[in-house]
Amino acid sequence: MNEGTVSVPDEQYDRLAALAAARGVSPETQLARLIDDAYEGLDADAARTESLPLGVCDADGEDDEDTRDDEA
Repeated sequence: MNEGTVSVPDEQYDRLAALAAARGVSPETQLARLIDDAYEGLDADAARTESLPLGVCDADGEDDEDTRDDEA
């Protein structure tokens, strides 16, 4: 990830610092993890459905519509 500057308002920084303290890391490290998780989430949406247990589908329902048309 590219290094850069992120501005965090005081009230959000307090929450970030509390979360970081609970996890035993610095607020900067916690913020970097949150940003990395957000970027990973953009790429992980497609893989998310593949990791669901058998018989469980995602909430999009796109596949469900196709199978309903075949059954009707």
